Amino acid sequence: MSGKGPVAAWDEFLVEMAGPPPGWWYARPVPKQQQQSLGRRSIRRYLAPTLSQANGLAADVHEQVERLLGLSAGDLQLRGREVRLVARQIARRWRERLLAAALPSTSRPDESELVELLMNGFRSRGLVLEESDFLEAREAFLGQLSKPLPTLPAPQRRPNTVAGWVAARQRMRRVGVSTRRVWQRELARLTAFSDVSLPGAITEGAAFRWRNHVLSSVSLSTAQRRLSLIEAFYADAMRTALVERNPFASLPPLLASSLPPPPLDSELLQKLDQERQDDSLYLLVRWLALRPGEVAGLRPIDWTSAEGQPLLWIRSWRLGQQRHQLQGWQQRCLPIPEELTPLWHQCRGSGLEPLWTMSPETTPRRLARRWSDGLRRNSFCSPTELRQECCRQWREKGLPELVVRQLLGGASSDSLEPSQLKTWFGSSPIQPSQG
Repeated sequence: MSGKGPVAAWDEFLVEMAGPPPGWWYARPVPKQQQQSLGRRSIRRYLAPTLSQANGLAADVHEQVERLLGLSAGDLQLRGREVRLVARQIARRWRERLLAAALPSTSRPDESELVELLMNGFRSRGLVLEESDFLEAREAFLGQLSKPLPTLPAPQRRPNTVAGWVAARQRMRRVGVSTRRVWQRELARLTAFSDVSLPGAITEGAAFRWRNHVLSSVSLSTAQRRLSLIEAFYADAMRTALVERNPFASLPPLLASSLPPPPLDSELLQKLDQERQDDSLYLLVRWLALRPGEVAGLRPIDWTSAEGQPLLWIRSWRLGQQRHQLQGWQQRCLPIPEELTPLWHQCRGSGLEPLWTMSPETTPRRLARRWSDGLRRNSFCSPTELRQECCRQWREKGLPELVVRQLLGGASSDSLEPSQLKTWFGSSPIQPSQG
């Protein structure tokens, strides 16, 4: 016998959301056939900060939403109280438009205009005003014209600086210090680029120029991450009334990816090849586009051959307390190009210990980090740039994009064709055994 109690009709619509305000909400999708009439795709009502409190309020909200959907679908009739309430709302909107046009707020529409106002006002809410209810709606509308408009509360002082925006969002999202610093850095970059001091001064044009700048200055993945961050920030700013409109929301969709990285300077590349001809890690990053972490974990047994062709295994291993872990899709077997043949003869063997990390203090990860930092510091070139240059040369040889991804360990290598790879590299890879 199950220990669970009966499931309430509204349980599937209870959702915990970040807000504002944070807590439990009643969130329900509107049926497609009613979305146009109601003017919304979903109905959301805030309930309470805790689930137990929300359960106590959900029944009433569920009943209200059920009735609204029933009215919109034409399955139910409006009650007199509902007719009067909607008519008063329409009257208030009518008076607000009069005030905006500097007309007397007590002006009343003529009879034909009043009929159109009421019918359209009910229809915009997904409701049908029956002829039998029209007189009551008319009376409620005209009665509202004689009542004073509710006074609007004084506008709250809202933060307008970068620091103020970040602090306001942190209260809503409750993130750590590092995330807050990232928010502040990206907002500061945006305002500095746009030559404004306040984030609320960013226009749609400035947002468009910023997006183009980011896409043309960093890699596509980095650009997408930074742009997603700033767009989400402005979406939250709009929800909390820091801005009236999100300048990033109406930007046209991207039709192309970011520009490919430019080739490395040929003189710099020749200099590096000459100076680092004895640097094994450099050679493997340079000619096989391996990640420094992958190179640092290589063992003699990973240098093998098949049918007279030299090969290199990229795979995980564990030896005592030492462990070199790769993702499954990163494990692959690669052909050795001509430039690495001397290194292959030098490194091959049956040993199970890593070639360049012989002590517990020098793990593959630490070696990779130390080598990468030294390359950047001494050569003004990063491992990523070397890998990109290798990929560019592969593409010039005619390798399809899927094959490039497979060689990089970014896609399954099950479909690699040995005959094609032999043409491109002068050798054929073998597939890992399943044993």
